[in-house]
Amino acid sequence: MKIRRAELKDTDQISQLFYDTVTNINIKDYDTAQISVWASGYNDIKKWPSKIQEQNFFVAEQDNKITGFGSITSEGYLDYMYVHKDHQGKGIASELLKYLVQIAFDHDLREIRAEVSITARPFFRSKGFEITKTFITRLGEVEFEDCEMTKFLCKK
Repeated sequence: MKIRRAELKDTDQISQLFYDTVTNINIKDYDTAQISVWASGYNDIKKWPSKIQEQNFFVAEQDNKITGFGSITSEGYLDYMYVHKDHQGKGIASELLKYLVQIAFDHDLREIRAEVSITARPFFRSKGFEITKTFITRLGEVEFEDCEMTKFLCKK
């Protein structure tokens, strides 16, 4: 597995991976209406390029195919962490998270925050994140029980 910075040419693979993961993995924890609204974000043709350019955005790749991606802002907001539906449980998210944590250290941050899906909460808990806020997110007529998880960083 290779981790590298995302490039604009990765947009199609990233958006498809996002869609496939939400519709195949997150379906275990969310209903059809929630999945439909959530997955519709994959075709936002302006969102992906701007996120790649504005954030510290990394992809994991194997045999020139993207198997996961993650991003963090310079303020410590972990915006994305997705692993391909066929590559779950192989340590990809753990490797991506190492890169994102290093970015946080490089920016001298004290914490990393993320809005975390029900599906991803066990992973984030296992990496030292704790739930610091719960709330309801509304997308159109669809509601999501949501939470913010935070990892408090110790200085090296």
